[in-house]
Amino acid sequence: MAGEELAAAEPCVGRGGRPGSVRWSKGLAARLVARVAAGEMLYVVLREDGMPTPQSVGRWGRERPAFGAALEQARAAGGRSRKGGGVTRYCDGIAEEVFERVCEGESLTQIGADPTMPCLSTLFRWRREHPRFEEEMQLGMRIRAELACDRADDLADAASPETAYLTHVQLTHLRWKAGVMAPRIFRVKTVEPEAPKVVRTVLYRHFKVEEDPQTGKRTVVAYCPNPITGEVEREDTPGWRQAGDANTFSLPGGRPTGEGR
Repeated sequence: MAGEELAAAEPCVGRGGRPGSVRWSKGLAARLVARVAAGEMLYVVLREDGMPTPQSVGRWGRERPAFGAALEQARAAGGRSRKGGGVTRYCDGIAEEVFERVCEGESLTQIGADPTMPCLSTLFRWRREHPRFEEEMQLGMRIRAELACDRADDLADAASPETAYLTHVQLTHLRWKAGVMAPRIFRVKTVEPEAPKVVRTVLYRHFKVEEDPQTGKRTVVAYCPNPITGEVEREDTPGWRQAGDANTFSLPGGRPTGEGR
């Protein structure tokens, strides 16, 4: 088809080098619609001298719904998808243009919705298949994050008591947005509170063989330190109770707390 022959003959270049801007006119819009309906790819047509930029055509479509609808119908008549641009194969010039638009603050969703640019799924496929393009996208996201921080400064400077709450909401969103686009630099790191140190007291029970001075009977007597006073006490002392809490324990074999002997 004529559009494919033109695409093969025309070099793939970026948008730079086109002086000035082309203003809207009904005649120019009609010629664009007719060429796209004939099967030519819009992004190739727009690279000719005297043609508007893709951004201009996208803006014309938003500002003039009739032109946008006519352009979509022309794309369908030319056998092309109405969801995205006709660019499917990777092109350094198109990739550079995507990078520049990201740096200027546009999202990939907005770029993919431009009828002169690759659709969103194509852009993500390029990111997956071309490491250099992915690096440029990461750099572009970081630049967008810095733009968000600059906008946050402007919002904070312009805040007033009447707009304080709205400004707070906007600044919170911009902080989140910057953190998503450049997490290594702008993501807010949460600081976990330091856990209190747990002090455990270990009580060692020891035993002695003692002789009753009255009966002469020899018995084994258990001694255990009091965790509160630190004094070693006999467990057979009347009313003796092993004091302690969740962080104190003794060797097994002693009486449970509160039991008599």
